[in-house]
Amino acid sequence: MSDNDLHVSDLRWDQLIGGELDADARSAALAHASACPRCAARLDTVTLESQAFARRPPFESPRPEARGIRWRRWSAPIVLAAAAAVFLVARTRPDPASGGGERAKGTGPSLVLEAGPADRLAPVVSGDRIHPGDSIQAGYTTARDGFGAVLARDGSGRAMAYVPSGGDAMIALPAGSMQSFPESTVLDDILGEEDLVVVWCEAAHPLRPLLAELEARAEVTAPAGCTLQRVVLDKRAPRR
Repeated sequence: MSDNDLHVSDLRWDQLIGGELDADARSAALAHASACPRCAARLDTVTLESQAFARRPPFESPRPEARGIRWRRWSAPIVLAAAAAVFLVARTRPDPASGGGERAKGTGPSLVLEAGPADRLAPVVSGDRIHPGDSIQAGYTTARDGFGAVLARDGSGRAMAYVPSGGDAMIALPAGSMQSFPESTVLDDILGEEDLVVVWCEAAHPLRPLLAELEARAEVTAPAGCTLQRVVLDKRAPRR
């Protein structure tokens, strides 16, 4: 995080404000902000938003659906955060598996990923810390209809589809700006790297071959007409 070309994500600031970072991570984030006006300003904004949120009435969680999946539409603050995430996609931390930046293949839409407690999701980039019980929500902006999925490989090396929660077919995603995928996922208690791949395609593709590749190689090759966004998160048990 010492490289000023890399910016601190909203989730990392949220974790700092909530006291979830260890001393080294906290010092690194603050040191970066001291040399990066953009991140210093963002820290001020996130701090004010956190203080305002603390003064709100208690949050009412959305009704859980089957298999721990919840439907949610983005509120105005989430839409604004997602807009910031579109910029961050091009300036994320290096992808440890590929040795380069996180990759968006193809010429499809902008893809974003948010994570955190259900009442305060924030855009994430590779290396951010998450915890069991946090929610994962994907979103997109596109000028044309398509199909999509959210794939994951957990700390045990097992690959699965978070969206859709059942079946082998991608879900239909209508054109629009700052649209959410129709399901979000509550994370289980398996710790380690949570390798997430958001997929958007011009035509529907079966998920089984993509999941098999993700499980075997920790990689997914974009089919023709598809765009991928990969984020590798660090899932740890919350500090007590």
